[in-house]
Amino acid sequence: MSGKQRQKIADLSELIKGGKHLPGWLVLWGEKRLGLHALNVAHAKIEDEWDEGSQENFFKLACKHLNLLYDLEGVENIPKEGPCIIVSNHPHGMSDGIMFGDIAMKAREDVRIVVNEFLHCVRGMRPYQITVDVYGGDSAKRANMNGMREILKWLKGGHCLLVFPSGSAATWSWKDGRVIDDPWQTNIATIVRKTGATVVPMHFSGHNGLFFQTLSVVAKGARSNFLAREIIRDGKTRHKVRIGKPIPASTLALLPTDDALSDFMRLNSMMLRYPSQATANAATSPEAEKEPIELSVAPEILQAEIDALPDECLYVENTHAHLNVYAAEAAQIPQLLREIGIRREHTFRAVGEGTGKSLDLDEYDPHYIHLIMWHTEEKQLVGAYRIGRTDKITDSLGIKGIYNAAFFKFSPKLQQTLREGIEMGRAFICPEYQRLTASLDTLWMGIGHYLARHKEYRYMYGTVSISGEYSPATRSLILSYLQAHNMNETLAKEVKAYFPPKALGLNSEDKRLLKTALPDLRLLNGMVSALESDGKGIPVLLRQYLRLGGEMISFGIDEGFGGTLDCLVVVDLQKTPKRMLQRYCGKDYTPPGIDAQPSLS
Repeated sequence: MSGKQRQKIADLSELIKGGKHLPGWLVLWGEKRLGLHALNVAHAKIEDEWDEGSQENFFKLACKHLNLLYDLEGVENIPKEGPCIIVSNHPHGMSDGIMFGDIAMKAREDVRIVVNEFLHCVRGMRPYQITVDVYGGDSAKRANMNGMREILKWLKGGHCLLVFPSGSAATWSWKDGRVIDDPWQTNIATIVRKTGATVVPMHFSGHNGLFFQTLSVVAKGARSNFLAREIIRDGKTRHKVRIGKPIPASTLALLPTDDALSDFMRLNSMMLRYPSQATANAATSPEAEKEPIELSVAPEILQAEIDALPDECLYVENTHAHLNVYAAEAAQIPQLLREIGIRREHTFRAVGEGTGKSLDLDEYDPHYIHLIMWHTEEKQLVGAYRIGRTDKITDSLGIKGIYNAAFFKFSPKLQQTLREGIEMGRAFICPEYQRLTASLDTLWMGIGHYLARHKEYRYMYGTVSISGEYSPATRSLILSYLQAHNMNETLAKEVKAYFPPKALGLNSEDKRLLKTALPDLRLLNGMVSALESDGKGIPVLLRQYLRLGGEMISFGIDEGFGGTLDCLVVVDLQKTPKRMLQRYCGKDYTPPGIDAQPSLS
């Protein structure tokens, strides 16, 4: 290194009143205590390297000389070209900006980072920065029109912008009992709309230390004076940084307001802090712990049972897709029921569920109705559903005869209400037929036609499973979304899960975003798809129940079935959209008891 005397980027004698009259040793002592000396030394080393011919960019050298280390996941998600805004939480301060720039420049060189006046003193950062207070109100916008115009011009030129929408380092929140980002300002959302830029969420782990958090509580206005001090602390740990999937402008256009768009960007960033790996479940447990699945029953035996069913058991004939749907009691289909158990186990194991036994049959199957979807040409079972007629089951066996009563405690009031309903469960479509677009719709036609023939039933209820193949992040997001958007609070008071999902759910500050950030199911589905490594969205069955107007009343964990998250849903057919009723139940179908029966809610 050259050892050349460099101008300080932060001189304490210039920053405090009367500082020019202080002895040099005292100024140096103060600079060391505040972290300014470490910045000055690091910046001098960077300029020395440049003088000696180094071609490395400022951010890379700054990380090197400030010992800012991080583990990075998802850098491939940054688009190589085109207008792009990378938004991130802001847990630390200056070190976030330095690492931010280093990370972005691994993907592309046309990078600018939005900074406030505090960072303008960092000479090496100036070629990469746009200095503007995009985090203030209308007066701040007017005062920074030149900077705003520079941002818009930069993005419209197809370049990449790095932004901390909170504008300041995260601080302690008594309300949430943790360190959280300051509110994300909507000005960034305005920029997104004006430029049509792709948004990429990013998340840094960690937060500033106890001294900074205490200062933020007792003297928030003074906290910026101590940010440099935190950089020394940041150089003593290894940070975790995750970059999420890019969000196209077409998705962002679904958000109705800038507030909603801002909350959506923040939620996408914050979701990256939750565990991303699927938990251990039945699908990943050692094969030695699971019984081999039984061989399927011979097709001719199954066809013989189908042929022997009375005509009234046929509910749907889809001749175009070669699919028929039958409803039969267990005693009528002993071999078909065994095949249902075999195919259930095979299908559920493939998605991280399953019993681990040779076939999936239980003590409830003998007294339930079985809806069977049969391929008339290939003579194979395509899928099935299990229907429990609550009134008949409870009259003969009591509430213990209902499958979900083993997982949820129903109040007497709820038991009485559900006598007018059918319990739906154990739904599956065999993997080889899941890409057949008509399969799920045809199976639901069978349910609808069953309801049309049995008009005494007003409700459908049962659990939708979120398997262990979904990451904890996704399961927590779906759970919190349903709690925010789709709860029947009245009925929820009448049921209690024996095994509630205590380890799942979002942090309180993230839950507050759900109402505005995810106003409809399409946005939830897109976020789930972005979080899952294989790109899968929310379970198809969950989407179907929500389209029918289903409401959640409780949630539980089924450890005996791969640790699935079970969402207990009730569909009041009086609340189901008319077009859906007509599609599945027929044009003349009317839900029972419109005038006579009390509403669920």
